[in-house]
Amino acid sequence: MYVEYKDDNSKHATNDADVSEFSDSFRNAGWLLTDNDLVVDIDNLPKETIKKMLKTFNINTQTVWTDRGVHLYFKKPATFRGAGAVTPLGFEVEYKHLKNTKSVTIKRKGEMREIENQGVREALPFVLSNSVSKLDSLLGLEENDGRNQKLYKHKMKLNRHKHTDAILAFINDYIFAEPMEQSEFETVSRSSDSGSTDQDEHYAKATEIMNIFQTVIYGDTLYFKDNDGEFTDDTAILRQHIFRLSGPKKTNFIDEVMKQVEYRSHRIPSNTVFPIRFKNGILQDGEFIPINYQEFTPYIIDIDYDPEAEPVKEVDEYIDLLTNQDDGYKKLLHEIMGHTLIVNPEFKRLMGKFFIFVGDGGNGKGTLLTIIRSILDRKNVTGLSIRNMADERYFTTMKGKLANLGDDIQDEPINNDQMKLLKNISTCDYVSMRQLYKQSEDVELTCTLIFTSNHILKSFEKGASYKRRVLWLPMYSKPTKKDPKFITKLTTPAAMKYWIRLIVDGYMRLYNNVEFTQSVSVNKFNLDYHNENDTSGLFLQDFNKEDIEGLRPPEIYDQYEVFCEENGINVMSRKQFQINIKEDFGLTPKPIKKNGKTMRAYQEV
Repeated sequence: MYVEYKDDNSKHATNDADVSEFSDSFRNAGWLLTDNDLVVDIDNLPKETIKKMLKTFNINTQTVWTDRGVHLYFKKPATFRGAGAVTPLGFEVEYKHLKNTKSVTIKRKGEMREIENQGVREALPFVLSNSVSKLDSLLGLEENDGRNQKLYKHKMKLNRHKHTDAILAFINDYIFAEPMEQSEFETVSRSSDSGSTDQDEHYAKATEIMNIFQTVIYGDTLYFKDNDGEFTDDTAILRQHIFRLSGPKKTNFIDEVMKQVEYRSHRIPSNTVFPIRFKNGILQDGEFIPINYQEFTPYIIDIDYDPEAEPVKEVDEYIDLLTNQDDGYKKLLHEIMGHTLIVNPEFKRLMGKFFIFVGDGGNGKGTLLTIIRSILDRKNVTGLSIRNMADERYFTTMKGKLANLGDDIQDEPINNDQMKLLKNISTCDYVSMRQLYKQSEDVELTCTLIFTSNHILKSFEKGASYKRRVLWLPMYSKPTKKDPKFITKLTTPAAMKYWIRLIVDGYMRLYNNVEFTQSVSVNKFNLDYHNENDTSGLFLQDFNKEDIEGLRPPEIYDQYEVFCEENGINVMSRKQFQINIKEDFGLTPKPIKKNGKTMRAYQEV
C-alpha cells in the first residue's frame, strides 16, 4: 500500500495522510511497511559497488534505487531487532521495519524510483545481517590505517562462516580505499591462531559447523541445512560433514564438536508459528508471498503454487465421485484440505472441527488420505486412530504436525476421554503430553484431525459442543471400474499442482469467510446422524419451552420412552436427557411447591 507524503521534501507521511493501492494519484509517496518487511538502507557505497555486491552474493530481492544508494526489501526474520549495524561486509547500514519506520520513500516529485524484482522478498542474507555483533567499519581503510590487523580481527569474528572467503575478498576489492597486494591479502586471510588449545579448537569447529549448516533446534530435534539447501534432521549426515571438515581427527573430537553444536544451536520456541513453504514462496496468515524463503520451517511442500494451474480431468472426476457432484460439497472438501495448512492457533480455533469421511469400503476415502499425505509430506503427518490418540505412547507423535490422517478407524463408540482430546485438539487448546522418560509438558497442537470409517460411530457424549466440533462427510459413491494406475494418475506433477491450487483456494476462503462452505447434503447427513446418535433431538423438535416448563422430569421422560419404543430407536439415559433439555431450552429440574407438596419440575436455569 502507498501513503501520500505532504510535499517534495517530506520523508514521512502525516497522521491523516491518504492511502491507496496505487501511487498514480500521489506526487510524493511512501510504501507502507508490513510486519514482514525489513528494508536494508545502504547510502555509503557507490551504486556500482552495490551492484557488484548484489551479483557476487546472488541477492535478487526487491531493489529500489535511491538518490544516495539503495533500499533492499527482505523478509524480516521472526526474531529481528535493531536499527543499524556494521554488516559482515564491513560497512554500516540502517534497518527499517515497522517498529521504527512506518513507510519508506518510493516516489518523489512525480517520479517513481527505479525498482527491480518488484514484490520479491528474499530472506535476509548473512552478509547484510546484524547477526555478528560489534563489528568495526572497514569502509575506506588505507594502508596505514591498520587494515591488516582489522581485517584479521574481522575474519575471526565471522567464525569461519561458509562465505568468509568471498566476504574477505569483497572487502579487499571494494570496501578498502585501495586493495592489498594479492600476496599480502592471502597472508592475512589464511593466517590462523597457532596458540589455540583443544578447547578452543572444539569451540571454533562447532561454531564453523553451526554457521555453515545454519543449525537450529526445534522440538528437541537438531536441524541443519544440507548441501542441497534443505533443512534435515539426519544427524548421521551432519557427523560425516564434521568429520570431513575436521581433517585427521579422532572420533572423540567429532563427538565433542557434535555435542557443542547440539548444546549451542539456537533453540526455536515450541509455540513459533511457521509459514508453509512452497517451491516458489510461502503461505502465511491467509496470503501467498512469492519469496525465496531460506529460514527454517518444518513445513515444506515441494511443489510450485500456481493460482492458474490447469485443471486435471482425473482429479475433477475423482472429486465428483467423492462429493456426488455437489458444488457446495466440493468447496467444503477443498477447505478441509486447506484447513491443514492453517498453523496459527488463534485463527484456527475459530473454525475448530474434526472431520470423519464415512462410506462403504472401496470408494476412494483412503485414496484421499494418501493424496493428502503425499502433498503435505509424510514427515508432516501422523496416522493415529481415535483410540491410539488417547494413548500417551503414540500421542506425542502429533506434536508439530500439519495433520493426523487416521484411516479406517474402529467401529466402536467414542468415549469421554477420547472426545475430550478430539475437542481440545480441534480447538487448539493446550494439552499435556509426555515423552518417554521425560516430564510432561503443555503444548498447543494445531494439526487437523481427519479420519475415515466404514461405520457411523456412536459417542458417549451427545451435547452441543460435540455437534459443533464434528463434521461427518458422506462418501458412498463407488467407481464403475477399477484402474490399477488410479493413484498414479491423481499424483502426476500436473495433478499435484492442480491439487495445490484447489487446496490453497480453500485455505484462502477460510481466511476470508472464517467459516466452512455449507453443503445441503452434508448438513442433512450430520443432522440425521445427531438425531440417531441423540434420539432426544428427534423427540424434542416438536416441543416449545412453554410445553416443558413446569413438568416433572418423569412426565416428559416417560413420553420420550414411549416415542422411542414406537419408532424403534434407542433410549438415552435420564441424565443425558436432562442435559439436552437444559442446552436446548434453558430449563433444569428445581424444587417447587405444588398442591402444598414439594416436587422437582423444569424451571428456568
